[in-house]
Amino acid sequence: MKQYGNLIRLLDLDSDFIIDLKYATKDNFTGEVVYESKECYIDVNTAGRLVNAKNMAKKDGFRIKVWDAYRPVSAQERFWELLPDNRFVAYPPNVCSMKEFKNSHMNGQCVDVTLTDMGGNDIPMPSGFDDFTPKARLDCPETTGDERKNGEYLRDIMTAAGFTPYEGEWWHFYDRKTEPVKYSDISF
Repeated sequence: MKQYGNLIRLLDLDSDFIIDLKYATKDNFTGEVVYESKECYIDVNTAGRLVNAKNMAKKDGFRIKVWDAYRPVSAQERFWELLPDNRFVAYPPNVCSMKEFKNSHMNGQCVDVTLTDMGGNDIPMPSGFDDFTPKARLDCPETTGDERKNGEYLRDIMTAAGFTPYEGEWWHFYDRKTEPVKYSDISF
């Protein structure tokens, strides 16, 4: 298994994930292909936690689909060019001058995931990916029934595996148990 700094290819570690990197397609908020590759890379420690979550989901008849993991800094810059609004897109960092880093997509220590059934079919969730409405929040009062139940289940298994959920997006999880490393701009 090849490793690039802290990053590994997720499917080299465990081939049971469904990879659907939204930014490697036009099916995202930009309407453009932003990533050069459809390969999913992730921090090696974060990957281990994600495998644990996947194993919990599998026991209950679900699979995990990955929408985003490692994101090159240049992709974050492109997002900002397309939507320069801090409410939806984080301002791209100047990595040359940074001294402190956080768990982020830009070091592979965050993931955007959803659940499917064992056949890979999407199941009801609170909203679609990159939803900029209140439905992106798991605590949205409009989210009820299976959408809420499935979103809460995903949050619970991800939390049990060591991830921290982001309140503003039911699909986004930080690996705060891994020491942050420098952001990178590796294009696979």
